[in-house]
Amino acid sequence: MHILLVDDNQDIIRLVQQVLALEGHRVSIARDGLEALQKVVSQRPDAVILDVNMPMLEGTEVCRRIKMSYSIPVMMLTVRSEQVDFQRGADAGADAYLSKPFDIPVFIEYLNTMLRLRYGKTH
Repeated sequence: MHILLVDDNQDIIRLVQQVLALEGHRVSIARDGLEALQKVVSQRPDAVILDVNMPMLEGTEVCRRIKMSYSIPVMMLTVRSEQVDFQRGADAGADAYLSKPFDIPVFIEYLNTMLRLRYGKTH
């Protein structure tokens, strides 16, 4: 599947990109919220993994805009872990919300569950 990874942290990009590649996914990268929206329109990914704290446009607003026009599943990654933050993600339409730092097996399980619920498969 084609996954759009949206984060401005190069270490996170490198780690998640490697994990996704090992899982058999094709990965595109966006480094800010506006670039993410442009790539959703031009590339039509199967899913989006989206950091909340993004330059140009905050992740929850990016998620909200994606969900207004597309039925693409979105997993939000963030250092924010308060209940109010999870609620903001849910209100924006996020399909999954995972706090950083995260365990790789947990990340993979969240992703696979999200893809299975949307597409009935994980690859």
